[in-house]
Amino acid sequence: MDKHNAVFVPIITQNASPSILLKEMCAGLEEEGVPYRIIDQKEELLTSLPISILVSGDQFMIFHEKLPEGQSYLNGCAGEERWGGKNAARLVKGLPLSNP
Repeated sequence: MDKHNAVFVPIITQNASPSILLKEMCAGLEEEGVPYRIIDQKEELLTSLPISILVSGDQFMIFHEKLPEGQSYLNGCAGEERWGGKNAARLVKGLPLSNP
């Protein structure tokens, strides 16, 4: 796949604690049919989608390219990761967000 035309939501990991958190985040994206890729924060980020997810410890933040750099659109913690993945996918698709 050409990295310049890649279509996926990047899940950037940074000291992510339990792997269950990542599994549930990915499951939420999969339920909505949106591709994702788990990447190391040092990897070059080239995707055509406007959404990215940062997983750090037992928390996650969902970013949108139209917001100022460093400002997250949604935040969550352990127990909300499937909801977070689902809503990240819904942002990509332009659908209304779901409640936790």
